[in-house]
Amino acid sequence: MAGTDETPDDSADAERPASDDSPDDSDRRRVLGYAGLGALALGGAASAWYVSRPDDAPPEGPDAPPADEATDESETPSEETPADPPAVVQRYAPDLYFGALEKWFPTDPRPYVVETDAGPVVDGFTALDEYSAAFRETGAPPAPTVFYNVVEAAPGVDAVQYWLYSAFDQFTVNFHWHDWELLQVFVDRESGDPLLLCASAHSRTSPNNEYLDPAIPAGARPGILSEVGSHSSASEVNGRVPTFERLPTADSGSDVTNDALDVSAAIRAPFAYGLPRDEGARLPFVLPELDGVPLHEHPSLSIERTDLIDERVTVGAWGGLPTPPEALPLREPGLVIAHPDSAADADATYALEPLAPLRDDIDDFVGPQLGFEFAVPGFVEEAVASHITSVGIPWEQARFTDPLADVTDPAHRRRIDGAEPTGLANRVVGRVRQLKAGTAGALDGVTEGAADAVAGVAGVSLFPLPTELAVRLASEDPTATVTRGGVFEYLRVEPGPHLLVANGPGYAPIASRFTHDGGAVSVGGDGELAVVASEDAGWVRGDARETGGVARVRVVEDYAGTIYDGEPVETDRFAVAVHRAGRYTVEVVDREGNRGAYRVTPDSFDDDGNAIRNRVRTGRLALARTLVEELDALYDLAEALAPDEREQTSDSDTNREQTSDSDADREQTSDREVTATPVLDGIARAREAAAGAVRAAENGDDAAADDRLSASVESLRGVRDELATDAQAGYSDEAVEAIDPKTLAAIERARDAISQGRPD
Repeated sequence: MAGTDETPDDSADAERPASDDSPDDSDRRRVLGYAGLGALALGGAASAWYVSRPDDAPPEGPDAPPADEATDESETPSEETPADPPAVVQRYAPDLYFGALEKWFPTDPRPYVVETDAGPVVDGFTALDEYSAAFRETGAPPAPTVFYNVVEAAPGVDAVQYWLYSAFDQFTVNFHWHDWELLQVFVDRESGDPLLLCASAHSRTSPNNEYLDPAIPAGARPGILSEVGSHSSASEVNGRVPTFERLPTADSGSDVTNDALDVSAAIRAPFAYGLPRDEGARLPFVLPELDGVPLHEHPSLSIERTDLIDERVTVGAWGGLPTPPEALPLREPGLVIAHPDSAADADATYALEPLAPLRDDIDDFVGPQLGFEFAVPGFVEEAVASHITSVGIPWEQARFTDPLADVTDPAHRRRIDGAEPTGLANRVVGRVRQLKAGTAGALDGVTEGAADAVAGVAGVSLFPLPTELAVRLASEDPTATVTRGGVFEYLRVEPGPHLLVANGPGYAPIASRFTHDGGAVSVGGDGELAVVASEDAGWVRGDARETGGVARVRVVEDYAGTIYDGEPVETDRFAVAVHRAGRYTVEVVDREGNRGAYRVTPDSFDDDGNAIRNRVRTGRLALARTLVEELDALYDLAEALAPDEREQTSDSDTNREQTSDSDADREQTSDREVTATPVLDGIARAREAAAGAVRAAENGDDAAADDRLSASVESLRGVRDELATDAQAGYSDEAVEAIDPKTLAAIERARDAISQGRPD
């Protein structure tokens, strides 16, 4: 842990350093010229607590400053000569790194105050109009400003808060007037060493980007990477600016020390907010509207289209696009705005001012709500849910007076005050991938060794998202976030029922209900969700209101694996978007805990792209019917992977007669020729027995149905035995890896059918 080796400048009358006064940039000088507050105030870290104490009352106890410092009115600055920021505030004032597409930089809100009957307020229309006009006129951010506040976080530890105000927020998951973001530097009061950097992630339900015990040597400052549009922050401490390293590499350390979390069986990631710049993510922004009119066309505003986020990365609405906008440019670094004393190669400097006076000058920040819409898939139609997130006024937030309320990593919290708030453990995580045609992606439904073997049989696979998604968590206090590499993370999720919706332009939305019981919860099938491009989507819709209801739905693609696993959005009805080229088993659990299943294949979809099951059933008959179709698919797989040279039996008809119970059984059996290959022979026998179980169950003869299901199990066991021999029935190792797990799954399906009673 590095301390601060700087020697404070004891000259309170030191002149402010001149800003960039190049004769070729007079407009830039006019906007940025006043921005230097370079002199350090009297005293060190200990005096910082007194100078910026919110209630202006000196502290008591051993940490109180000497009486002559606390009461000497001759040193009290006048309104005409504001005091320079305390030394500790200037020492850790950050360098700010913005993206090339950023439009709203930190500024002073006071020029946009209007007087109303309710008092002075910052008006959203005024702020957006006047800020945008000033930016257009000069080509430089108007009045760059960072406000500071210092609060005692724990005995002997101060939190130096740097508050940044932006006139507007335009992002993927929401947009709103007025945006306040925060960096907190927790400092050991005695040594002046930084203990923790806490860069705000915009919402209390998103984990912050935090760094424990940062090494900030003399002459260096913490860096902040600001997210385009939303201004959420990521710390930059490893010197590789303006990039963000979420994970350590051979060449550099990580920019966060947040603890890692198992998002799914396949991925473990730091529980920290994304999307910081330079992680290869493409993010579509949304064009904000008010009263159904784009903001730049609204009669109450005079902004231009160029005042908003660039059209190249912006969509007008979520709906209407057939595919995700994959041509979005990657984000690039833009302006750097730094403290006047910074050694950074900055485009501009900011004024560092106390936050306290704003409380006297501003009563509120106002503006009409701007909504953000998510399509929520339902059985009949898509409902629309509005959402907005705004952090609110600094001095009305809990973290303003309780800075530890904003620390989101349990280990970091323990480091500062030894506490372990239970809310920091209440987490919801998951990963979203796209289901696409072809087998170049992941095939989670088979082993890695079998992936090449099934490449000619599988129709779809899972790919990383070409563009990131918006994820909305609907509860008593709905909030939204964006994925980072498809990963989403929520913090402080209250126990109880929730609705999760993943949506994005060009995608068919996906939604699931779940119940959070505390701790870390992975949503979806083992923490995985899959989305489909709108043009490829087919909707699997099920209605069980007149049968046993539906408590849970699981959709498994034959080779891609589980693509959906959750509670239905609507009571006893569900709608899940799948790729129409895939082959799926839809598994359901009714309100009584009975299980059922049915198959959906490319032929199942109607002209409107719907595969509708109006009476979803559970029980023995439903499972036996599904088993028959799954054994058809298993036979196709085993036949496709069978050795090239197979001896055809000359008496295949006799074989089929010997394994059938009746002429009706033979009629139900497919027209496949049973070969001398024992694997294909065993699967065909298992399929015939399963077909017999279906007919017995249809006739109400449960005992006979169970007998035929048991016969199917015995045939499938024989298949597995053949695959386990040294000869492997002639199949390659890769083919066995593909066939054997699906044979075992068919055995489990038959056993499940045997265990099911007949539903009422």
